[in-house]
Amino acid sequence: MKRSKLKALKKGVKMKRAYLIIPFAIILLLLTSCATTGEEQATKLVTKYDIALTKVSRGGDETTRSKAPVADTTLVDKLRYHYDDEFMHTIWYASENGFELTLYNASDKNIILDWEKGLYLDYDNIGHRLLISSTPDSEKDKPQSPSTIPPRSNITEIIYSADHTNPSTLLGVYVRTPLLPTEYKKAVRFNGKEMKIQLPVRIDNTTYNYEFTFKIVGVRQEQAKSNLLFG
Repeated sequence: MKRSKLKALKKGVKMKRAYLIIPFAIILLLLTSCATTGEEQATKLVTKYDIALTKVSRGGDETTRSKAPVADTTLVDKLRYHYDDEFMHTIWYASENGFELTLYNASDKNIILDWEKGLYLDYDNIGHRLLISSTPDSEKDKPQSPSTIPPRSNITEIIYSADHTNPSTLLGVYVRTPLLPTEYKKAVRFNGKEMKIQLPVRIDNTTYNYEFTFKIVGVRQEQAKSNLLFG
């Protein structure tokens, strides 16, 4: 009787050890998997474009009291460009994900940006309707209201292409397709290509048709940022 109890006791201790070892092994396996995935993500390369604002024209005149675009290196992670004239000061940043514009009204009159009459001309010179960040993607096909910037005020918008924004039947939300290829082998062939933003600007009942020309001056690869939380 004592021997059978002793055997049962030893068996119970072994089972308890097994119950403790199995969860520990599972946790160790998950941590190892996460670390491996993190290493893979750290070595994954993504395609990046260097896009410069190279020319600005107003009503077809490139020299009407305007200054040439100037590179702004104040930020580490992005290269922005300045363009100024007697009406406004602008800062631009362009990437495959759109055009970021900050505009300061330097005049003593309201500046009105007519987004609905604006146009994005892609690398093949094909026109697309503009879609600004303050407009919901679900309203991309509706007329967009102009933006009014009072004197000594500013506005920041990210300008995108309405044609590159479409609903996803799988996700149930709108998805934005990059304006340029994300595969490096395809992307390098776009080096030297130009894209344009045409934007009518109304000031005191006069419309000035601005055209901002951007040029791809470099295509490179860099390491993708890893997510430390999820490995």
